[in-house]
Amino acid sequence: MKYDKYFTIIIIISSLSGIFIGILSNNMIDPNKIENQTKNTKKDNTEQKGKKEETFIKEKKGVTFTKEGEKEEKNEEKKEIKKGENEEVKDKNKDNKILEKQTQVNFRENKTIIAVSYATDNRYIYPTIVSITSLAYNAANNSFYDIYILHTPDFNEYSKNFLKSVEKKYPERCAIIYINMENKYRGLGLNYRITTPTYYRLSLQDLLPNVKRIIYLDGDTLILEDLQELINLNMKGSVVMGFLDIIPDAISNFGFKQPTVVCGGTLLMDLEGLRKYGYSKKIEEFISKNRDKLKQQDQTVLNVVIQDRLKPIPPKYGIWAWVTDAEAKEHLDKQWPHLKYNEEEFFYALNHPAIIHYTWPKPFWKGKKTRYQKEWWDYAKLTGYYNEICAKIPSYRNL
Repeated sequence: MKYDKYFTIIIIISSLSGIFIGILSNNMIDPNKIENQTKNTKKDNTEQKGKKEETFIKEKKGVTFTKEGEKEEKNEEKKEIKKGENEEVKDKNKDNKILEKQTQVNFRENKTIIAVSYATDNRYIYPTIVSITSLAYNAANNSFYDIYILHTPDFNEYSKNFLKSVEKKYPERCAIIYINMENKYRGLGLNYRITTPTYYRLSLQDLLPNVKRIIYLDGDTLILEDLQELINLNMKGSVVMGFLDIIPDAISNFGFKQPTVVCGGTLLMDLEGLRKYGYSKKIEEFISKNRDKLKQQDQTVLNVVIQDRLKPIPPKYGIWAWVTDAEAKEHLDKQWPHLKYNEEEFFYALNHPAIIHYTWPKPFWKGKKTRYQKEWWDYAKLTGYYNEICAKIPSYRNL
């Protein structure tokens, strides 16, 4: 019994030892295994970290988790940015156009609007641009000129752009408006110097039904002052005012009664009055009956048909560019005694003109010299087309 007891104890101890040794053998540390496990663990940790960072970046940008999707999303993002930029540019351009339009409107706001008209053809644009430039250059800050260009039907785009350049240069001072006269007064006019456009001024009251007053200017004029005072002049019941001329022989055969004879180169016209008294019809009838007898063309029409409502304009608004004072005095002496200009006023105007009219000779005629010739060429330089004017106009410059 005693041995059986010890034997049992030995068996139990042996069993426990076997179990302990088995456990130790199964869990014995292999260096290679440890190294591989370490590498795999680091790799797994790195991949997990990279995936987390990648996921964070992608989620932050709001893109998909696939690389292909990420590329597509980036392209879409670029497209959206580009589209946004294009829309922004379009909006800016639209805003600029609106601002430009508003600015053009603002140029006229709180200003005295003065209507002015010229008549021309393709040939006479060169002196005309000099006149328009002088008008715009000397405009007062509170004046804005609506300049109506009455032109022949063959007036080309070059001519239009040529004169329009004055508006582009002085947008805060003037606007150029073209009126195609088509076949109006066709066949009238004497020669290359007195052409059909000279008649166009006789239709201004019909062409501009909403304009009350207008200043008509020939292309061979130079404007040295703002014309607010002229447009607001007391017309004393007349419908047309002009610089006094001395040509009764041109109108003597038409039953002329009124001693006022004006030059058509500078006119202040009451268009409302011309419409009120029906002068358009009277003018048409007179031309139809006398078209072969019009010694001074439109000027004869003007002085005969409107003789009852014709008045002289202050001499500074149309004084001629006489070469000498003696020539000027001769003109003054030939005016009607009871209507002639005051001599002091006349010569003051000659030396301090507001509008110069180059009747004869012209400042651009070759071999001729006239008063205020240098001034004309000075304004020619301001047009931006000086070289072209010199080339196109038979010019004479010995100043």
